[in-house]
Amino acid sequence: MKGLSLVLLVLLLMLAVGEGNEDPEMQYWTCGYRGLCRRFCYAQEYIVGHHGCPRRYRCCAVRS
Repeated sequence: MKGLSLVLLVLLLMLAVGEGNEDPEMQYWTCGYRGLCRRFCYAQEYIVGHHGCPRRYRCCAVRS
């Protein structure tokens, strides 16, 4: 029983560490009109929406 709980703990830790890695290709996904998919928009950008972006990402466009 101890071995099973240890294996489950290791698997959960591996999943938690894997969530933190951001895919480098993701920052180049485009959406809408001249928008980029990001987790958080920069100060000079505004949120267009979530359409065209993967889960937990939003479409950000530069303010003009």
